[in-house]
Amino acid sequence: MSDKVANTEKLDEIKQAGTVIKLSRPISWEETEYKELVLDFDRLSGDDIMAIESDFMDYIKGQKNVFVQFKGEHPGYHAVVAARAAGVNPFMLKKLTARDFLKVTGAAKDFLNGWV
Repeated sequence: MSDKVANTEKLDEIKQAGTVIKLSRPISWEETEYKELVLDFDRLSGDDIMAIESDFMDYIKGQKNVFVQFKGEHPGYHAVVAARAAGVNPFMLKKLTARDFLKVTGAAKDFLNGWV
C-alpha cells in the first residue's frame, strides 16, 4: 500500500472519529484521566442543540455582562457545545489549560459557523 493511500485512510478514520484535540497535559475529572478529547459534532441532534441552550444558562450563572443574544460569540457557549460533542461535563473544560480551552472552543466555533 502506498504512503498516500495509507495517509488518506488515516485521515478518513480521524474524520469518522471526530475532531481530536490532544491536550497539552492530562486532566483528571471524576476519576477519569483525559489526554485528548474527541469532538464528534456529527452525532449531535436537534435535541442536543436545545439542551445546550439550557446548559449554557447554567454554565454562565453568576457571571456579569453576559448578553445571551450574542451567545454564538461567547466562549462559554462554545465550551458547552464542545462538551456535548465530546460527551463530557462542560465544567470540566474550565480546568483545561488556556491553550487547550481555546483549541476546544475554537473547534466548536468553527462547527457552529459551518466550517467543520
